[in-house]
Amino acid sequence: MEKDKIKNESDKKLQTFINEFGKVLDPISFLKEKSPELCDVFLNLHELTLNDGSVSKKHKFLIHSAITAAQHDIKATLMHITGAIKAGATTQELLETAFTLIPVAGMPSFGVFLEAWKKVQEVK
Repeated sequence: MEKDKIKNESDKKLQTFINEFGKVLDPISFLKEKSPELCDVFLNLHELTLNDGSVSKKHKFLIHSAITAAQHDIKATLMHITGAIKAGATTQELLETAFTLIPVAGMPSFGVFLEAWKKVQEVK
């Protein structure tokens, strides 16, 4: 009985993740399959760090999108832009986030952000 409750809570957290990002990246699926406990810990960390606090969830997603673009990770950038939009980010906020990449991480990172944003818009 307790094991079923844990599984249901785990499935709910994964569904929340899917609702925020539109899908689950391969590393999360891999964790879920190979180490459900580690996946749960990651999803708990995700929930704790991205929920509204002194900094809004929307702004946290914008920060994550800039960081992942600076790392040239287009898939993660796409997911964080999706999360930002679902959290209420405006076109202007996305543009200004993208612009901050230019002096700090360079035009290639800016390009990654724009490519990910373009893909998000194509899905809509």
